[in-house]
Amino acid sequence: MSKDTVTAVRQDGLRYQSKVGGSPFLGSGHTRSCFKCGKHRSPASLQSIRLLGRNEVVCKPNCKTLP
Repeated sequence: MSKDTVTAVRQDGLRYQSKVGGSPFLGSGHTRSCFKCGKHRSPASLQSIRLLGRNEVVCKPNCKTLP
């Protein structure tokens, strides 16, 4: 995902970047990331499992079946 950026030099010599506003997370903003694949999903599409001695959330039923 690439956003358009414009770089310019101000009068005092400092460089800054101007980026397009917005968030890459669409929808209501209530997302969590899967511990295994790292993709952000809604809490309804995640399940909690005991992994490495901690409770972690992963995709349900698994990461490969979800788009």
